[in-house]
Amino acid sequence: MFKRVIIYAIMFSGILLAQNGRFETHTTTLNGELTAEDIFETDFGRFDAYELQMEDGDFIIMKLKADFFPLLTIVSPSNDYKIAFPTESQPEVVFQQNIEESGLYQIYIAGDSTDFGKHSLKLYYVSENTRKLPPNSDYCTLVDFFLAHSKTDFFYFRNENGKIKTFNNDLKIDLQKLFDKGEVSTKDNVSKVILYSANNEMGYDVISKALKMCLKNNWNVREKNNSLEFKEIEGLRRIFLEKENKVTKLSIFTK
Repeated sequence: MFKRVIIYAIMFSGILLAQNGRFETHTTTLNGELTAEDIFETDFGRFDAYELQMEDGDFIIMKLKADFFPLLTIVSPSNDYKIAFPTESQPEVVFQQNIEESGLYQIYIAGDSTDFGKHSLKLYYVSENTRKLPPNSDYCTLVDFFLAHSKTDFFYFRNENGKIKTFNNDLKIDLQKLFDKGEVSTKDNVSKVILYSANNEMGYDVISKALKMCLKNNWNVREKNNSLEFKEIEGLRRIFLEKENKVTKLSIFTK
C-alpha cells in the first residue's frame, strides 16, 4: 500500500533536527512490510513507497534491509530515477547520492510477485552547510561540526556506500589549519573522529581552554595531567583531548 509519509516533517523541521548551531544532520529508520494488500504492477513488482523532501546540495545515504531481495528506486521531482539493488547475494541495498534538485522525492521499495516480508530503510542525512567546515572556524565551531556528524555515526566521512574497509579512514576535509590531519574509525559499534595537531607547543593549552568555554553547559568535565575528558550529561557521547610528546589529539566518540 502507498505510504504517504511526510518524512521531511519528521527529519528536517527546525525543532527535530540534530542541530549543533547551524549544522544539520539526521538519522531515521522507516520500518514496513510487503503484504498481499500492497500494490502490484506487472512491470515493477509489489512495492511500498515513501515521499521525502530534499534540497539542492544535501547528501543522503540509504541502507535498506529486507526479508526478500529488494529493489530500491529513487525518483526525483523532475522524474529522473536511480535504481539500486543487492549485491553479493545479500538482501541489503546501500545507496548514496548528492542531491542536485530541490523538491519532493519518491522512494520505492519493491519485490517481485512472490515477495512478502518486513523491510527497514535507514536514512542518514547531511545538509549542504554541514558538508564542509566553514572558513575561519574556531575550535568550538569545529567541535560543533563533528558533534553534528556524530548523530549519523560519521557516515559522511566513510568510504563509498558508508563502509570503512579497514579500521580507519583518513578524513577528506579541510580542517582550516586547526588540526593537521584526521581520521574516522569504527570498532565494536563505536564510531569516532580523531584529529591530530603535531609540533604545536601551545596546542593543548589553547584547545583545552576553548573547549572548557564552549562545552561547559551540557558536559561533565574531568581533567588530569595532559588529558581532558568531556562526557555528555544527557547522552552517551564523549570528547577526549590529550597531549602525548609533541602531538595533541582530539577524539569525538559517538557512544
